[in-house]
Amino acid sequence: MQSTSAMIQRKMESSMKTTYMEVSSYQERNLKATVLRTSGLKENYYGCRFYIDDSSLGIEWYKNKSEQYAENAAENYVQGIKKYPV
Repeated sequence: MQSTSAMIQRKMESSMKTTYMEVSSYQERNLKATVLRTSGLKENYYGCRFYIDDSSLGIEWYKNKSEQYAENAAENYVQGIKKYPV
C-alpha cells in the first residue's frame, strides 16, 4: 500500500504543467511536427509535438538529448520514417 505522502507527491507531479516554446516546425502532406524547448527549469530540454491532419497526437520529450536530436525526430516523422507513438 502506498503512503499518503507518496500519493500526494505523485498527484502534484502529474498536475504540474511544463512551460515550453516552439523552436521550429516541419510539415509534409498531412503530417506536421514542431520542435519544442522547455523554459524556466533548472535544466531545460527538447521535444517534439506531432500532428496528423492538424490534430495534435502528443508530445515526446527528449531529456539529455540535443536540439539536433529533436530536429531529426521531427524531420523523420514528417517524412514517414518515424512513427508516433513509438
